[in-house]
Amino acid sequence: MHATINPVMHLEKYSKNIVLLGDSAVGKTSLIQKYVVDQFDDKYISTIGKKVTKKKLMLETPDGQVEMKLMIWDIIGQKGYRYSQATSFYNAKGAIMVSDLTKKETLDSVMGYWIPLVLRVLGPIPIIFLGNKADLEDERQYGLAEVEKVAESCEAFGYGRYAYLSSAKTGENIDIAFKKLGEILLEKYVPIKLGSVLQLMDKDEISTVKDALDHIMADFADQFGKMEYATPFLQHQLKISQVNLNNPTRSSVELFVNNLAIAEGLYKEAFRSDENRRKRLDILRYAKD
Repeated sequence: MHATINPVMHLEKYSKNIVLLGDSAVGKTSLIQKYVVDQFDDKYISTIGKKVTKKKLMLETPDGQVEMKLMIWDIIGQKGYRYSQATSFYNAKGAIMVSDLTKKETLDSVMGYWIPLVLRVLGPIPIIFLGNKADLEDERQYGLAEVEKVAESCEAFGYGRYAYLSSAKTGENIDIAFKKLGEILLEKYVPIKLGSVLQLMDKDEISTVKDALDHIMADFADQFGKMEYATPFLQHQLKISQVNLNNPTRSSVELFVNNLAIAEGLYKEAFRSDENRRKRLDILRYAKD
């Protein structure tokens, strides 16, 4: 008798880029840390540029299991840096919008800042909404009903509306949220083709030093290739230039531009780095304060 050999079943594999969006200190980095390595750290660390974390999950389909690798992007949360943010999440296929249940203004920001930015850069994509820090029950300023109302405003995107209360401390609803987004991303949808981030940049929108810094960082990242690659360089130059992202001064940004030119001079021709320096100083001159 001949032994029966069972053919090895082919496991379909997918890879999708997703981004966590929301104001600074709402807990995005802690959510990722809890989801990926099951650890919680409530120490706030400001994200500069973009950090990428990978996580594999198994999803059930009518044809069997599939493996999805999520490339999870964690980006700068300070408002006012929308071009740097847009450069960071360009080509994302889905998003998780995070607000802080103890700060109602962070939910307002989702409606007034983050959703419009996503629509401008990516068009309508699948979004999951999280009201985070659910473990701080005594400090809540709003609840699930308010998060669901924001989610309903995106129902026209065509991917359903999903809202949850979450906690990076207890793990509440974190796995559920990421899994639900993964399931939605398995569906066939055609992303809207939009122009590059630099095509969206408008010098007429530069009114503050922060606006100028935003444009300068986005320009550097675009030339470098990707924000995730440019991030270590930007972090170092921001640090040695003593730039405060919350309240950058003209002098610190000018020093930042000069330091970027020095760094670029190590791998670019001198006339290219000098050309970039002049261009970025011109951007800074558009700032009115």
